[in-house]
Amino acid sequence: MSLTFSSTPTLRGFGQIAGSIAKAADGSVRDRGPDAQVRRGCVDEAAPAAQPWDRNRFGSTAERISTVESLVAVAKELQAEHAAEFPRGTKQKLKHDREVLSAELTELMDRPDADRPIGRPAAIRIALAAIEVDLEKHSLGITRTDVAVYEAVFNFLCFAGSGRWFPSWAKIAHAARCCEKSVGRALRRLGHHGLLAWISRSTTKSRRSDPAVKQRVQTSHAYFLDLKKRMAERVYQRFVQLRDRRRLRFGITRAAAKPEQAMQPAPSKDVAELRRTIAGFGASLLASDGHLGRV
Repeated sequence: MSLTFSSTPTLRGFGQIAGSIAKAADGSVRDRGPDAQVRRGCVDEAAPAAQPWDRNRFGSTAERISTVESLVAVAKELQAEHAAEFPRGTKQKLKHDREVLSAELTELMDRPDADRPIGRPAAIRIALAAIEVDLEKHSLGITRTDVAVYEAVFNFLCFAGSGRWFPSWAKIAHAARCCEKSVGRALRRLGHHGLLAWISRSTTKSRRSDPAVKQRVQTSHAYFLDLKKRMAERVYQRFVQLRDRRRLRFGITRAAAKPEQAMQPAPSKDVAELRRTIAGFGASLLASDGHLGRV
């Protein structure tokens, strides 16, 4: 529990700190009630849906190394693209421009209609919308910390064949040498680009103030790889290219794709009845010698 506060502490701040200390003393911190209901967006850790380990299994050590190295390389390329598109200071400049334009728009809207330049308010709104898009894109760009977190996450993937993968944020932060908040932000961006997917899990534990009472608490995520579905097509094709190059180092060639056979739709009752009618009509037209009879 952190006792840090702003440079000018208030009475309310001291009250919150005193309340937290009191709750920690009687063991009531994080008590969420005796209900055992799974929270929305979470899956019980014992449920099959919370164990997507089959997606993390690799056929061989060479396949595992090729996949992991290629994914990290893709993350580094995305980080380089983000750094080139948004150089240092770009975010501050965008925020400054947004403040200036917002102030100008407010000043224009306070004027009478006759004194407003025609089209200027609309132009400002368009510029503000573009700035918001750039800021959102900047917030989702891969950073160097994100790459470090991505590399650290793979340290906890069980390569023994089980595919189990559920490290806590604290373990990831310690391996990546960053704070847990940085891990949360990195996972959000990695998930946005399809580099990583996870399932939020929860479990039941005894309440600290009353061990006889069970309560539902959040536990670590279950991570898995779902690249083709979640990655952008350009990013996924780049990953496949890098993975195939690394496969060649181990003598693994890309297997020839088998031609897919077209699936024949199952005939409906109407089609089957129509076929029988046509067959009966054709049989009635055939003569005894096997030729069509004359009309």
